[in-house]
Amino acid sequence: MKSLIFDLDGTLINSLLDIALSMNKVLEKHGYASHEIDKYNHFVGDGALVLVKNAMPKDATENEIKVALKSFIEIYEQNTHNNTFAYEGIYEMLEKLERLKIKKAILSNKPHKFTLKYMENLFNNFHFQEIHGQKVDVPKKPDPTMAIEIATKLNTKIEDMIFVGDTATDMKTAKNAGMIAVGVEWGFRTVEELLENGADFIVKTPQDIIEILNKLK
Repeated sequence: MKSLIFDLDGTLINSLLDIALSMNKVLEKHGYASHEIDKYNHFVGDGALVLVKNAMPKDATENEIKVALKSFIEIYEQNTHNNTFAYEGIYEMLEKLERLKIKKAILSNKPHKFTLKYMENLFNNFHFQEIHGQKVDVPKKPDPTMAIEIATKLNTKIEDMIFVGDTATDMKTAKNAGMIAVGVEWGFRTVEELLENGADFIVKTPQDIIEILNKLK
């Protein structure tokens, strides 16, 4: 039986506005120019440090980036996250997976404590066997280490693992791990990016993930 690993931001939840507003507050606090919200589509996906580096001026020093990262973590943690929500159809898809008794996990480059917070706030009614955000002692995606570890914990063969995400980082993680790569159209990046980085399937709606499971039985 197949098992699923989901990315979080841009895949299950739309968190872009809260991330962008928090980072723009950091930039304004430290005297830098802020960005249009849409710009953050290309800043996110590789963890908080890369987000900050992408948003900061190109000539920012390591110390300035370090200070800005600390500010971002503080501001993002204080944010009420009223603008973050599960994409349409996600809850229905998860309900079907639970009825089918499909094992599922989360693997995100979002800091682990924020990953846990969102899972508790938005997905408390669902059972995920494994939940992992970015941790200091674990390589982040696209390194396949944690994806492979999740497969082991789910007692699922690598070739039976389906990795669902919305960025090149997610597709590369799937390919690096030897898993089936599924790219979602509703996320932060383009279909072209997903295909160029190894997507085996592209889905237009969460329901399409169920259809892929049926095809791969």
